[in-house]
Order: sequence, then C-alpha cells, then structure tokens
Amino acid sequence: MSEIKDKFIGVYEVKAGRDVYKNECNVKRYIHDRNRLRAYVRELSEREKFAAKAAGAEQSTVFKVNYNPKLKAGLYLEFRDETYLIKSVDGFEFYRRDLTLRAERVKPEPTDHEEYEGDA
Repeated sequence: MSEIKDKFIGVYEVKAGRDVYKNECNVKRYIHDRNRLRAYVRELSEREKFAAKAAGAEQSTVFKVNYNPKLKAGLYLEFRDETYLIKSVDGFEFYRRDLTLRAERVKPEPTDHEEYEGDA
C-alpha cells in the first residue's frame, strides 16, 4: 500500500503571551507558515491498538510527514477539525526523509489568537 501524503495538517504549540493591551493570553503558535503540512494519515489497526495499550500507551492515529526539525512530542496537531497531541516522533534510523508521528485525540486548549511562522 502506498503512503501518499495527500492530507493537510496544522502543527502548533500553545504559549503564554501578551495581547496588544499587555494582558496575558494564550497564543496558538504554528511551526509552519500559513500553508499546511502534507501528511499520510491512518488509524492504528486493532492489533496495533492492543499492543500499544499493553505497553501503556493510548495512541490512536499515525501521521507520516516530511522531515521537519521543529516537530517534537508535546505539540498539537490539527486534522479535519480534530485536535491531536503528538505522543512520539520517530525518524527511522535518523534518516532525514520522513517522520512518523503517533498521536491521540484530545480536547484543544483554549487560545486567544494564533500566529504563524514567518508572520511579523
């Protein structure tokens, strides 16, 4: 089965910041510009879910993306109006081609505004 990266995802972190009136607020800071990242997406099979649960993990979805050094565990991922928390990032044998992200669905943190990489 081919792994075509035909879906679009957004990856961000939530940081404390200040608004224009110098009030504290939560900022959704994307690690990319306004163009979304392309990804291959699939749900874990029942066998994979069972093995993950036996190991104490609750991972539900796998995202395969092009290499990006900014991707790390703990970031949030948006896909089709759902929010996921990245649990692990696997760069196969340290090649800088693809990264496999394992994530679980979570409730998104409330934020006041969003910023993109490269916006001034």
